[in-house]
Amino acid sequence: MRFVVITDDPNTVKLMGPVGEDDIHLLLSEVDSVIRHARKDGWRTKHLKLDDEESYKKLHLSYRDRVLIKLDSKAELKKCLDAILTVQQDIPITVVSENWTTPQKWEGLIRVVPLRAFCGGIASELEKAAAMRSVAHLRKIFSKADRVLLLLQDDPDPDGIASALALRTILGRNRTTAPIASFGHVTRPENVAMIRDLEIQVLTITEEDLNEYDRIALLDLQPFHSPQIPLSIDAVIDHHPKRTGYEAKFVDIRPRYGATSTIMTQYLTASGTQISQRLATALVYGIKTDTQLLGRDTTPDDVDAFAKLYPIANQATLRKIDRPQIPRDDLVSFAIALQHASIDGEIIYAHLGPLSREDVIPYFADLCLEIEDAQWSVASGVFDGMLIISIRTYGEGASAGETTKKAFEVYGSAGGHRAMAKAVIPLENIPSQYLDHELWIKERFTYALFGKEPESVS
Repeated sequence: MRFVVITDDPNTVKLMGPVGEDDIHLLLSEVDSVIRHARKDGWRTKHLKLDDEESYKKLHLSYRDRVLIKLDSKAELKKCLDAILTVQQDIPITVVSENWTTPQKWEGLIRVVPLRAFCGGIASELEKAAAMRSVAHLRKIFSKADRVLLLLQDDPDPDGIASALALRTILGRNRTTAPIASFGHVTRPENVAMIRDLEIQVLTITEEDLNEYDRIALLDLQPFHSPQIPLSIDAVIDHHPKRTGYEAKFVDIRPRYGATSTIMTQYLTASGTQISQRLATALVYGIKTDTQLLGRDTTPDDVDAFAKLYPIANQATLRKIDRPQIPRDDLVSFAIALQHASIDGEIIYAHLGPLSREDVIPYFADLCLEIEDAQWSVASGVFDGMLIISIRTYGEGASAGETTKKAFEVYGSAGGHRAMAKAVIPLENIPSQYLDHELWIKERFTYALFGKEPESVS
């Protein structure tokens, strides 16, 4: 992400505080002393005239950037804004001013906030401006489409389902003009309960069905998650690590966020879209499940979104969704896994064998992490010709997502977050000498986590 500050005040960069390691921070100014101060703080700088449209064109500013403007002179501020917005109107702009009124021609294009507003954090204020512009951009992309597809991962989870419902609300559409769909089925009991109790329809489609839609938006996933997803897409909104190699008209990917539902809540709030009890309940459950009730991979933005939504949500429905009945047949798989679970230092491995339901595996991975002294849990099972591996950790050391990718991506799909990850591997991709799937998992995971090469099996 690129943070761009335009100012004549050397203290403005102090408002920003620390930025992420992958972020780019650029200061623009006409004042040499301001540029010198910014360089000392490690900022990239550029000297430019505030009203020079050609300079702004060369910067290629877009909706992905975050622009902060603080200029004492109202005349200079107007010249600056006039030049930027003439070049590009999709840029999220936040103006710091105590008493400046936005001219009518720029209403809805910029946010004006007093300096005191930044006591809660500069990043959150810039995100509000970004959310406002993102909603405008999304509505523009999808406005003329007859049918819009809101596409989720193959086994949709609460975060993706809630995010799709939120985008449909923002676009002012219904289930006919913007259906929510997946190439797979909703399988986990609590997720089935969610779509049932909140009356959310999730269609199961095929790759050929994509031709029936004018626009496609991906929620809580990116291309390459499934081979059926085209590499040219209209919108991608996600919080998983960013993938490249595809084209999209709109991309908003924030790996530091705990849930895509948080991004969507910011969109709803910034655009002034009314949040119904049903939508609030879905978004609360989406944030809750992906962050384990704000205890994992959580940012202040996730907490803020949860706090806004929780009073609106239906508490009785949340309790009902969160405690779905588990079929008796699953008890057999649990018993087998518990009996044969092995502990290697701080890592617990549990293989459940062949399963009739995939959702048993992540559920059991969560359970294993509660065992005394466990720092990692690696649960696995075989479902529909695939070896499914769910990995959990407290997120204090190595990243579960990166470790899982290193261990298993060459054999199938693999990845996730710092505290939770998943791999899906076709059985035919497992080296033939490994008749014991659990042994192979242990060797690959040990190699990825500790850098210890696995021994060959004769």
